[in-house]
Order: sequence, then C-alpha cells, then structure tokens
Amino acid sequence: MSSFNKELSLAIKLVKKASEITEWFRKEKILSFKKEDESPVTLADFASQIFIISKIKELFPEDQIIAEEDSGSGAFINLNAEDIIKKCYNSLNLVIEDDFTDTLNYRGLVSKRQWTIDPIDGTKGFQKHLAYAIGIGFMVQSEPTVCAISVPNYIERNLTIFSAEKNHGAKVSYGNQNFTPIKVSENKIFKNFRMCHSLHYNKPWVKNFARSLDITYFVPMDSMAKLCMVADGTADLYIKPLNINRSFTWDFLPGDLLVKEAGGTITDLNGNSIIYLNEKCIVTAPGHCFQWGFA
Repeated sequence: MSSFNKELSLAIKLVKKASEITEWFRKEKILSFKKEDESPVTLADFASQIFIISKIKELFPEDQIIAEEDSGSGAFINLNAEDIIKKCYNSLNLVIEDDFTDTLNYRGLVSKRQWTIDPIDGTKGFQKHLAYAIGIGFMVQSEPTVCAISVPNYIERNLTIFSAEKNHGAKVSYGNQNFTPIKVSENKIFKNFRMCHSLHYNKPWVKNFARSLDITYFVPMDSMAKLCMVADGTADLYIKPLNINRSFTWDFLPGDLLVKEAGGTITDLNGNSIIYLNEKCIVTAPGHCFQWGFA
C-alpha cells in the first residue's frame, strides 16, 4: 500500500496542467531572456512555477519547496509578466488568487518534507520546439520518495507523463492513456547500446568514450527526457558531464528516482548514488562527470 498516494497524485496532476501552461506560451511565442548566469529562462518558466507552488502551498502548507526560478533577476517584473501570465491562466480556466511574485519566491518552512520543482527543464529545447520536460520531486529527510515528469512531445508522441514512488516502481502514461509499469532495457552488450546525450550541452569526450566501448547508436535529446528514455528502455545509457557548481536537486531528483524504480542504476564515477542536500546534488567522484546507469 502506497504511503504517499496524495503526494504522487498531486505531482502527476501538476506536471500535466503545467504542460498546458508551457504549451500555451510556446504557441504564443511570448518572451524569453537570459538570467544573470547567462542561462535561458522564459515567462513560461515563471507561469509554470507559480501554478505549481500555489497548489503545493495550498494542500501541503507545512512543506518546504525547492524551486529553480525567482524574481531576483528583475526580468519577471520588468516584462509585464503578471498581465501576460493572467492571460494564460484565464485562457486555461485557472484561478490563482495569491500574489504572483510572492508565490514565485515562496519556499515555505524548513521541513523534512521537501518538494523540488523544475518548471521547464530544457529551455533551449522549449524555445526551439524540441523536447523539454517539467519535473516535480518529493523527498522525505533527503530521500527521493515521489516524482512526476511530463514531456509534452516525447519521441513524437503526445503528452507523456512519467511517475515513480520509492519501492513502488515506475510508470508511464503515453498520450493520456492509463499508466502502465516501465522497466529499463535488459541489453547487456555495449555495441548494441542506444545512448542518449544532450543536444545543446554535450562534451566531445562523451561520444569519444562511448565509441571506445563500441557504442555507435546516439540519440540527441534535451532535458530530463533523457532519463525517461533510460527508464522506459528507449535508451540503454546516458552519460552526464557534471558541473559541480550547477548541479541542482530539481534537475536530477525526478529522473534519478524514475530510473531506479524502473530497475536501473544511477551513480557517479565511483559507483556511489547522488546525495541530495536541500538544493544541491552531492557526488563523490573527482572531476566534473558522473554516469547515469543502466540495467
């Protein structure tokens, strides 16, 4: 019997509805810009995060929230964001009564129960009408417990929702169909591996290393959809170059739990699992890379 059915159900509902929000912005081709660290962000990121936080805050007011975006760059205020976001919400029949800026920045109380929110993962893919994802994670005492990931155009399918709960397996819903269990690939032969890699942030050594193992089948993909590909067996392997200063819980926790619950393995180069400490990912391997596992 699931101990976190309410949290899992909420996460699934939120990523699904947030996908409607982000797709509205993408179709309207509304406003994107760069943050102070030069990473891209869009008004869709803000609208998605405001909606997600407002619902978590309403239903679990004592929980802590760890989310990617805030209004600190000034762009949220300077671009008349509130009027545009209201237009989006009205068109989707969403009612958010809280102050938008306060909700965007809301993080709740310090708690052993923490939600992670990535309102759009793969912003470059989002901007180019390629793959992107929305990821929500939930952890208890720093242990990944629940996750939901939506990919609006997963491998040329309609909206796809992935979900997992610790010790209860991983599931997927393709195109609004019922959820069904998923498993990682059982392929053990390197030369037959299908390896996904980042479309916009790849490092040359990744493919060179793969080719040294006789891997020749490469699938470029944006966002944590790569972890979804590993989880449902579409790909056998994903190797992630890691910038230790830019490795955040909201980026990794949902895919980490999904792959593990699908029977896969995710480790750093020392073979150790990722440790989550509030917003940071902790790994034990030296250097700036770690390996996303396979069956």
